[in-house]
Amino acid sequence: MPYKLNFTKDKVSQLLKKIAIPAATGTLFQSLYTLVDTFYAGKISSNALVALSKAFPISFLIIAFGVGISAGSTSLISNALGEKNKFVAATYFIQSIIYSFLVYVFVCFLGLSFASNMLRLMGTEEINILLTLEYVEIIFIGSIFFFLQVSLNSALNAQGDTRSYRNILIISFFLNIILNPLFVFGFGIIPPLGISGLAIATIISQLISLIYIFIKVVKIDLISIISSKFFFIKQNFILDLIKQGMPATISLMLIGLGIYNILFFVS
Repeated sequence: MPYKLNFTKDKVSQLLKKIAIPAATGTLFQSLYTLVDTFYAGKISSNALVALSKAFPISFLIIAFGVGISAGSTSLISNALGEKNKFVAATYFIQSIIYSFLVYVFVCFLGLSFASNMLRLMGTEEINILLTLEYVEIIFIGSIFFFLQVSLNSALNAQGDTRSYRNILIISFFLNIILNPLFVFGFGIIPPLGISGLAIATIISQLISLIYIFIKVVKIDLISIISSKFFFIKQNFILDLIKQGMPATISLMLIGLGIYNILFFVS
């Protein structure tokens, strides 16, 4: 049975506990995930560690747009469900998936086109630029899995299911512990890939997480009313998603800019 809450009948204290605790636990494991990457980057070399730190404010662009997709989709789907309009909720859900593809193309273009210039503006040495690009290029190309993941998860969040996303963050953490040494140092037929291995491990973790979320999403009620006509681009729905999600994206981009400024002056 899919995980569901009754927002009109359940006690507020119970709703807070059931929603907030899984979300907080997931955030903890997301932080630990970054710690594992940092640990293995240090095992590669000091230059790899520098490269990973310089990659963070650039790849933060992916997180910023991902949070925007999640915030916009979740709020619009939940509002439609609150109005007992499943047709509109399902439309927003499918349009959010289409929107995530559009965002992927835009973000991937920005990342691949301007990453090297941003690194040079930070005063990054050439050897570290090459190492950072090895990492961020793979991350940007594979970011489609992340964008689809947050888009699909918005339908679960809209119904109060924060446990599923918590689960994938925990799964990703343990996958990262296993996959990082395999791809960084090599094992069997897998060659040692260094810092590229960190990025590949992340993309594989995101793909597995996407599959998990997809399995959860196909069990929700909205899926039963979705047909092929939902998959045509509906401009007004896309604009609603942009308007609702862009403030969250801009807020996080400003945080990323702050991190970039710190690294600029440190350099």
